Amino acid sequence: MTIGIIGGGYAGLATAIELKRLGFDGAVTLYDARTHHQKITQWHKLARGKMPDRYEESFENLAKRFHFNFEKKHIDVSTILKEPEKTLGQSFDAIVIAQGAQAPAKPAGVITLDALRDDTAAQVQVQSVTGKKISVIGGGPTGVQFAFEFAARGNQVEIFEMRDRLLPTFDNALGQTAVKASEAAGIKIHFSTEFLHFENGMISGRSGAVDSAHRADMVLFVPGVRSTPSFTCDVFGRVENFPRHKFYAAGDNSFFSGRGLNTKSAQAAVRKGQNVARTLVADFAGSPGCEYTYAELGYFVSLGPHNAVGYMLSQKTAFRGRAALFMKEVIEKQYDLYLAGLPVY
Repeated sequence: MTIGIIGGGYAGLATAIELKRLGFDGAVTLYDARTHHQKITQWHKLARGKMPDRYEESFENLAKRFHFNFEKKHIDVSTILKEPEKTLGQSFDAIVIAQGAQAPAKPAGVITLDALRDDTAAQVQVQSVTGKKISVIGGGPTGVQFAFEFAARGNQVEIFEMRDRLLPTFDNALGQTAVKASEAAGIKIHFSTEFLHFENGMISGRSGAVDSAHRADMVLFVPGVRSTPSFTCDVFGRVENFPRHKFYAAGDNSFFSGRGLNTKSAQAAVRKGQNVARTLVADFAGSPGCEYTYAELGYFVSLGPHNAVGYMLSQKTAFRGRAALFMKEVIEKQYDLYLAGLPVY
């Protein structure tokens, strides 16, 4: 039996790792446009002055460790469902689509998360910036984490968020805790403000019918991601309306029916990838599938090098400080151990 995995992010890699753990003896090939798996949830530490190689690992090494094949190749997902063999250059008994979600189109003059992943010049700029006026577009976890890192290095930081609170996909208690920490760190927040463009050192924004202009030396554009395309799956991870043993999906580009967590987060991506691997093994064996039922255990957002905010089990129990920072670091270390081959998930 042969399996092709499209995308080497959290979900795609978790699928490959779990297949090895389950003893799958068929051939597994993972495709990704990059040469390294990147731990994007830790990427904000570049603004702390850290080097990107601390938060990535080559697919070549991972392939040897977990016994899969790796091919560096950009795959156009829209063609896979129509012509999988032609798109991939070979035939597979099953294909897992795990390319994640896509960021909006990049405005001129700004730095994006994708640029940080691929552009050395952008990485150096983010690692070394001090004493500047920096605007962060997007008040989600990525934007908040970068904003606090920039502020901790002596920069003047502003956050522009289209909605009326920080961390808008979470309970308001978490966002309010982040707002209080922002005030203490000197970070200015513009709520309900749409980013229009950045030109000649000036940001143009709009709040309701009122336009505004703000000076900035650097703009980080991280407004969130969208699932394009998005795949609706059954409770086992099989893409609906396609032959049972052909297409599966995992990660941010997938929506699983049933009770399991569907947030665009690393923890959901890893668990979806693991579940798809179990479903694949069951399908090949003619056994009942494995229903995805993972329930979120908690979530933590860094508020600079010495602080964090998060919750355990219930979003109503938001807390910050050393305890939250400790939990954030434990979760990051857990993933490092996972990539080292330990069964920590």
